[in-house]
Amino acid sequence: MSTSDPMASRGRRPRAPRCLASRALAALAVLASSQAWAEAPATRGELAVGLWSSSRMLDDRDGTAAARLAFGMDWAVADGVQVSADAMLAHSPQRLDGRRGDAELREFYLRLADVPCAPVLGKRLVLWGRADGVNPTDLVAPTNHRLLAPESEDQRTGVWGAHFDCQAGGGNLQVHVVDRFEQSRVPIALPAGVVFRETRHPDADPVFAVRYDRLGSAADWSVSAVSGYDPFPTLALRGVSAQGVELGTRATRMRMLGADLAMVRGRAALRGEIAWVDYARSRDPRVAPRRSHTSLVAGAEWSLREGETLGAQVFWKRLRDAPPPDDPVLALLREGQALISNELDRDQYGVTVRYAKAVFDTRGDFDLFLVAGRPRRDWLLRARYGYAITDSLRVEAGIDHFRGGEDSFLGRLRDNSLGFVELAHSW
Repeated sequence: MSTSDPMASRGRRPRAPRCLASRALAALAVLASSQAWAEAPATRGELAVGLWSSSRMLDDRDGTAAARLAFGMDWAVADGVQVSADAMLAHSPQRLDGRRGDAELREFYLRLADVPCAPVLGKRLVLWGRADGVNPTDLVAPTNHRLLAPESEDQRTGVWGAHFDCQAGGGNLQVHVVDRFEQSRVPIALPAGVVFRETRHPDADPVFAVRYDRLGSAADWSVSAVSGYDPFPTLALRGVSAQGVELGTRATRMRMLGADLAMVRGRAALRGEIAWVDYARSRDPRVAPRRSHTSLVAGAEWSLREGETLGAQVFWKRLRDAPPPDDPVLALLREGQALISNELDRDQYGVTVRYAKAVFDTRGDFDLFLVAGRPRRDWLLRARYGYAITDSLRVEAGIDHFRGGEDSFLGRLRDNSLGFVELAHSW
C-alpha cells in the first residue's frame, strides 16, 4: 500500500535505489557466509486454508476461499551472527488491482549479538504497547488490515532500518532508525467516479523511534517517542477531470510521545497506556488535514479460574481543533479522511471487554472481544475458537461483527463483517 506520485517527490532529495539497511545486510551476510557456521538453519512454517463469508475490502463479497503459506528461518551463520527471515504468500482478495496473489517479506534481518547494543540490520517487527487490543503508542510498524487471517499479529509487517537493543539503567533501550517508510493497507470504499492509486512506499525521510522499557517487581513500564510519519495513510487529491476524481495517499509527518504501565495486584493485572500525537500540517492544499490528538487506555484483567480470564478497559481520545478547508472538494476529502482514521469527534470514549478460556485440557481456546465506542454508538464483536487436532494441525473458526452508523469509524466497516473456518498445518 505502488504507483509513484509526482506530488510526493516535490522538494525531496533523490533516494538511493536500495535502502541503506538492505545494502548493509547483504554485505554482512556475504561476510558471515565466508566463515564456518555452527549449525544448520532452524526453519518453521505454516500452511492455512479457509473459507470466509466476506473479504475485508468493503465490497460486500458473499464468500471466498483464502490460503496463506508462511515460512520462517533462524540461522546462526557464525558465532554471534544470526540471520532471521519470515515471509508470507497469500491468496485472497486484498489488493485494489483485483489480483488475489500477494507476497510479503515480514522480517529479514541480520543480528550481531556480540556487538554492543546487539544491532539488528534489516527488516524487523517493532510492536509497542501494553494495553489490550487498543495501543495508541504502536505507531512504527504498518498493518495490512485487508489480509484474511484470524489473528491480527499475522497482519503486521516489519520496517527496514537499523535497530538497537541496549541495556541501560536496569532497563532496555530500543533505538530504531527506519530508512524505508511503509504505509498500512486499509479498506476504502470508493463512490462512483473516484479512482484510488495506492502508494505503499511514499517518499519520506528516515523515521526515528526510541523506547525505554523497564521490568520490575512492582511494575513494568516504558516511555517512548517517535519522530517520523504516521503508518496510517493520508488521502490526497491527485487530479480532477471529466472522467472523475483521482485520489492517492501521502505520508503525514508526526511526533509521538507515549508511556505504558502494567502491574499485578492479587488476581488482577492492571494496564495503562497514553500517547500524545502531533501531526504536521501539509503545505500542499491537496492533502487531507490530520487532527492531532491525545489517547488514553486503562483497565484490568482478572484471573477467574485456571485458564480463564476476564478483562475490561476504558479508552478516551481527544482531538485538537482544526479549521475546516475553504474548498468544498477538500472539505469532502477531509470528511473521508476523518472517517477512515477515526478523527471524527473532538472527544471519543468507550470500553473494551475480553473473555478468554482454555477448554478440552487446553487443546482448545475461546476468545471473545468487544469494543463499544461513543458518541457514535458503533461497536465491534470479535469471537474466536481454536482447537489443536494434533500438535501440528489446528482448526479455527470465528466471526467479526461491525455495527454502527455509516458515519462512524466501526460502522463504516459493516460490509467487512464475516465468519470463517480455517485449517492450519504447522511445522
